[in-house]
Amino acid sequence: MAAVRLLPAVLTLSLTLAACESSSQKAVNDEIKVAEDAELVCSARNQVDQAVVLVNALTPESTIAQAEKAGQSLDKALKTLDVAEEKLGQAEFSEYRDQVQIFRDAVDEIREKKDLTLSEAADQLKGKVAPVIAAREQLMATTVCIDVEQSAKEESEDE
Repeated sequence: MAAVRLLPAVLTLSLTLAACESSSQKAVNDEIKVAEDAELVCSARNQVDQAVVLVNALTPESTIAQAEKAGQSLDKALKTLDVAEEKLGQAEFSEYRDQVQIFRDAVDEIREKKDLTLSEAADQLKGKVAPVIAAREQLMATTVCIDVEQSAKEESEDE
């Protein structure tokens, strides 16, 4: 019974701590999550490869049961891969969002220093923008963006 009364307090405390987490700590946690999720994707790809081997090993002499088992194995591996890739994409987006927030915080700090020259401000921001660019490139590598105008031009040229 005491555990039931303690649960709301624990939940409140954990939410409060999560809200107080700095942008830098969130970025570190998201970077770790990206690495973990990338490992899950690699593991899921290996499962798909193994399932494909089972499917490819089927012969005209294989039984229906063997074919069903190979098909089920492949279906399960593909579903696992889909989930892993979705989690990785979410983690990469979170990492990018946190890196942008860190950069914005740095810009806000520099705005407060009215005695800085533009050159000094730029020098201070140069080191802060590199992680944003890296996180953006990582996100863009897994995100397919279609340029609507470019796509329309290509279609009209094909006609």
